Amino acid sequence: MDGNNERLVPKDLVPLLIRSRLEGLDNLILSQFFAFLERDAPHVVKDMKYLREITDLRFPHEWTLGARTMKRRIIMHVGPTNSGKTYHALERLKNCKSGVYCSPLRLLAHEVYMRMMAAGVSCGLLTGEDRRYPDYSLQDVKPVGYTSTGTPITQVTSCTIEMLPVKLFDVAVIDEIQMISDKQRGWAWTSALLSLRARELHLCGEPSAVPLVKRICEMMDEEVEVREYSRLGELEVSSRSLEGSWKNIRAGDCVVVFSRAEIYGIKNTIEKKTGMRCAVIYGSLPPESRVKQAALFNDPNSDYDVLVASDAVGMGINLSINRVVFTTLEKFDGESVRPISVSQTRQIGGRAGRFNSGVSVGTVTTMQPSDIRALQSSMGTMPPSLDAAGIKPTT
Repeated sequence: MDGNNERLVPKDLVPLLIRSRLEGLDNLILSQFFAFLERDAPHVVKDMKYLREITDLRFPHEWTLGARTMKRRIIMHVGPTNSGKTYHALERLKNCKSGVYCSPLRLLAHEVYMRMMAAGVSCGLLTGEDRRYPDYSLQDVKPVGYTSTGTPITQVTSCTIEMLPVKLFDVAVIDEIQMISDKQRGWAWTSALLSLRARELHLCGEPSAVPLVKRICEMMDEEVEVREYSRLGELEVSSRSLEGSWKNIRAGDCVVVFSRAEIYGIKNTIEKKTGMRCAVIYGSLPPESRVKQAALFNDPNSDYDVLVASDAVGMGINLSINRVVFTTLEKFDGESVRPISVSQTRQIGGRAGRFNSGVSVGTVTTMQPSDIRALQSSMGTMPPSLDAAGIKPTT
């Protein structure tokens, strides 16, 4: 015994590990730590109750009371890539009085901004690097009203999810909801789901997110309406790779590269080996450049026949891809090189044969023969249900 607290004896920890595993050991150590502070460091912690409260992360749904004061209608649009799930949510957004679109990428936020403006919807853009107001010089683009000072009121805001405005909306759309489990950015999706004050909330993503989202919403006494979609158009996984030869690249291919540093090198190699010009797209490419590159690739009358892109193409960007070619199925995750997940593989591969692109059957393959079996396995496997959501930023 040490004062009023028992010392941690190694042999006594074995039953605890067997019974409760590491979680039980963590709780015991934490309890001992708090006891130590209360006894030996009162000058550091004057109010242990307050310290326990601010470090208690068990009930994140109680942190945002604003959304709890209203009844939200929550609709999940789930399905594979190219199933039209986001399209249906955006159609609802076009017809609301005030709305917001929450994007996983600034490229996609910019695309929705341009799409809304083209449809005559007054739309603003809000990302970490860019802020734009509606261009009211465009035909049919008009504000939904004016403030008391004469400032035009915007109908829709397209933003990256970390930049979500704190205000009341009629309709809100959160895209790629399965990213709620992402270790680095998942907290932003959790925060939006818990705190977004919208009368109608649309969540778009993979079916794997449904059980987790339902559990979260149950804690808030909210129901979730699930709408399932099927893929529009066929998708075929090739039985053969490109045998490591860039000469096997053909018009309409999207070559997926997970290292931005390699994108331009591979672009130059393809152009040299095939004589075809390549457009490039990656996450940090400026929006105007991305729009130009996508337009060049999508235009059948341009001489840009091949696209070299990062995994950013997996998140909703409209591209007329005939075939997706993975240069590798591994990616550096910030700590080490690891295989990409089933979810990532299916999402990127599913971009082939986009609906209304003029391609009846999309194809997915790999550059190297050694990757073809792993590709076939991933494309034929449903992603497992998500079991955790991010709460706070990790960096």
